Amino acid sequence: MRLNRPSRPSTPWRLIGSWSIPSVIVSVTLALSATCAVASAPPDSLVTDMTEQVLTTAGQSRAPLDPAAMHTLVETVIMPNVDFRGMTARAVGPRWRAADDAQKAQLISGFEGLLIRTYAGALSQASGARFRLKPSITIDSTTREVRSEVTLRSGGEPIELSYRLSLQGEDWKVTDVSVMGVWLVPTYQSQFAPVLQNSGVDGLIQVLAEKKRPR
Repeated sequence: MRLNRPSRPSTPWRLIGSWSIPSVIVSVTLALSATCAVASAPPDSLVTDMTEQVLTTAGQSRAPLDPAAMHTLVETVIMPNVDFRGMTARAVGPRWRAADDAQKAQLISGFEGLLIRTYAGALSQASGARFRLKPSITIDSTTREVRSEVTLRSGGEPIELSYRLSLQGEDWKVTDVSVMGVWLVPTYQSQFAPVLQNSGVDGLIQVLAEKKRPR
């Protein structure tokens, strides 16, 4: 698969309508942060260590992982380290507060599924990618922004990736991801807004559920 360097248009990566982002970027982006769960180690060190593991795994894979295997990997390794409740709440916006517990659970599940789908067959495509950690930013005592860039084997300019992490108790949790300066949560918020306006929370739940179904 040929991956072009993302630009900075008002609707990055043609997100509006398709509700997807390049699978290789998502695979590398979230997987790099998948072990940020030990507060005693700096987030940038954890990201670096995990990067090496991810790229090694990708290099050893001769074929894309099937959807079932990828789903299991995401559920067991990545999801415990991502604050999907917080991410979903911010992506939904003010309507989140009015949703009942059942609706919130469905929204979280749907938002997770929206990203999980992009992993199918994507991890092996990161084989040969090169990673470079850039200086991180301390936002406050419990929030870090880990910045990096990844150069894919196919070449082209490096893809700038940033990870917003929050210290929650003793665990670091991924709370947002940026590709080429465009943050994931606000981007999805702009996509969810018209659905919520026209169809309400239940309408968004239905749309997210439809996007989770295998194709």
